Amino acid sequence: MDLQLAGKVVVITGGASGIGLVAARTFAAEGARLVLGDVNEGALASVAAELGAVGQRVDVRASAQCVALIERAVAEFGRVDVLVNSAGVGGIPRLVLESDPEDGDWDAMLDVNLRGTMHCCRAVAERMAAQRSGRIVNLASEAGKLNEKRIVVYGATKGGVIAFTKGLAIELGRFGVTVNAVCPGVTRTPMTSYITDAMEREWSRFYPLGRLGRPEDIAPMIAFLASAQASWITGQAISVNGGFGRS
Repeated sequence: MDLQLAGKVVVITGGASGIGLVAARTFAAEGARLVLGDVNEGALASVAAELGAVGQRVDVRASAQCVALIERAVAEFGRVDVLVNSAGVGGIPRLVLESDPEDGDWDAMLDVNLRGTMHCCRAVAERMAAQRSGRIVNLASEAGKLNEKRIVVYGATKGGVIAFTKGLAIELGRFGVTVNAVCPGVTRTPMTSYITDAMEREWSRFYPLGRLGRPEDIAPMIAFLASAQASWITGQAISVNGGFGRS
């Protein structure tokens, strides 16, 4: 299917690894013009060179850096057609009763997963409204819908992303801008590097398709939601989860 993404200007946070990286490769294959943001400058430089993309270091916890990322895209290409918020952190899986609000994990997840998504959306919203078109795709999680023990705080931040997505879609719809969230099930990425093959074999029993996810399972949905074919889809939190939860 031709997604009609050739020439579109796509900004991706967390674009140097995991789902963001595979999404970047997917958009590049469709002929999009890419601006990638990441905190890992070494990996970012490598990926930008591979894909012929513009790379800019960005820490999404800082609103000003998110604004600078969008301004860089506009300076390079004149507009932003698509924003993909893929930057995220997971922390160490543990029960809430075993966690310490002062150890930094809670703040990191809130600041990157939720506030970072909000910062980037705010940075691009006025430009998309002015051009009366745009696509925003936020990476949430199946945990944001169902939540699970040992990842409750992470799930809460992703639930916030889903709620923010739905509300922003209402505000921006009149400008022709769509806002959706993609909710992966457990996916093996650098963020979940603690997952062993033995753990996957055990956890896969809960997935009707018999395995955990890979970034290549998630990226096509991101690209589809950014395309013209998805022009009447907004305010949705779409699960890509191998059948887990069936929500």
